[in-house]
Amino acid sequence: MRSGGTIKPLAENKSLASVYCTLGFSIYWTWLLFVLLTGFFSNTHSSPVFDSAWFWSTLGHIAALTLLGALSNQYSPYSSNKIVLLGSPLISILGFAAILYANMLGGESSGAFMFGAITIGIGTSGQLVCWCELYSSLYTNNKKRMIIAVGILVSEVLFLAIAMLPRQTMVAVLFAMPLLAVACVYRGLGKIESTALKQETEEGKLSPRFALFCLVYSIPLGFFQVRFLFGAENAAWSWVTTIGLSLVVLIALVVADGLIASKRDTSLIPKVVIPVAIGGLLLIATFGDERAAISGILVYSAHQLLTILLYSEFAKIAHSGRSHAARIFALGVCLTDGGFILGMLTAEVSLTFLSGFYLELTLGVVYVVALAGFLLMPRFPTETMLENGVAPESTGPAKGSPALSASMQKKIDRAASAYSLTAREIEMLQYILRGKSVPAIAAETYLSRNTVKTHIVHIYQKLDVHSRDELIVFIENVDLDDINR
Repeated sequence: MRSGGTIKPLAENKSLASVYCTLGFSIYWTWLLFVLLTGFFSNTHSSPVFDSAWFWSTLGHIAALTLLGALSNQYSPYSSNKIVLLGSPLISILGFAAILYANMLGGESSGAFMFGAITIGIGTSGQLVCWCELYSSLYTNNKKRMIIAVGILVSEVLFLAIAMLPRQTMVAVLFAMPLLAVACVYRGLGKIESTALKQETEEGKLSPRFALFCLVYSIPLGFFQVRFLFGAENAAWSWVTTIGLSLVVLIALVVADGLIASKRDTSLIPKVVIPVAIGGLLLIATFGDERAAISGILVYSAHQLLTILLYSEFAKIAHSGRSHAARIFALGVCLTDGGFILGMLTAEVSLTFLSGFYLELTLGVVYVVALAGFLLMPRFPTETMLENGVAPESTGPAKGSPALSASMQKKIDRAASAYSLTAREIEMLQYILRGKSVPAIAAETYLSRNTVKTHIVHIYQKLDVHSRDELIVFIENVDLDDINR
């Protein structure tokens, strides 16, 4: 069937790279939660917004990402630039040190505090674009969400474990984490071909509806953050409770999503995430500030689920070859960060000026999120591998589906020639690479499900693979020079 060539080692390397990618994201996400979100190292004073490390860090994050995105055509992939790859965690550590220094000084530390928070935002921008290039290069239809989903679940476990450490040990661990995150990215990059990181230079675009949703989706967490910090007596440990209970919710939803995705051509996450966010905001209005932790379980869980969804969408757009990964992630994350800032400022204004209109304002935010969510989520980009929206010439194109890219079709043709695939098997292979389920293929080809399954089994046997994921990896890495006819 196949010589002892390079296909299986490449698949194994991609699996190792996926592990490093997941672990790198987990460490990065955990570090952000500790340093910026929870209040372990930054105490609020008169204003829950303008005394928040997360607020100033987000402004620095937006500024740095804007610059990195604008320069991506000239300098990306950033992950191959040692100055960015190694310098970004050092900048983040410098910012963390400044926040610790400001925390020790107390009320006379506003300058050091703002410097530290903004510096962290700049440093984490570099870490993010390096990680996103690795993540986008590992894209497959079936695994794109799993890397983020597992990464977020692991990050919450790490958060709870580190929160139990003595403070001095906790600080020492946090100083090392940015370097560990980048080390994971570096190891992951070493497991894949460098050419996989080079995207087409044609500018990619997020649709206006999708871009608007990126802006809107973070509003609930920003809104909740202000209410939570303003009302909780011990915000840091209240976050521990919220994240611990959120972990249970996320595990249940991610497992359910995986089961549904394996059996049907659909995903649970887009259908539940907006109702979960709305439920959390309604609980804020119902319980008020003193019991905000209850609503935080839902709001925070919704934000994590949306991170899974949006980051995987960014990777899909980048992987399709329409833009550099750094450009797509820079634009998308800037929009989501802007939504977070908008939510925080909305809550700050309401706390300062609106007083008795708080409930109405909360419900107004609920309606905005509901409108954006239910109208925009179904309009996400479709699960395809389009090239400039033009269907290339191909062998036996599948009916009723967008065309695969020319490069992907060439790989299909090579595999079909080398392994003697029939015309019907080529058609089934095209459907599989578009992410179609067996029921969807049967409906479009007017075949029975058992007949479709039989064709797919024959493809597996001829290519010596055992699952869709193995099949996708095989086709992505196929090369006639490594195949014995």
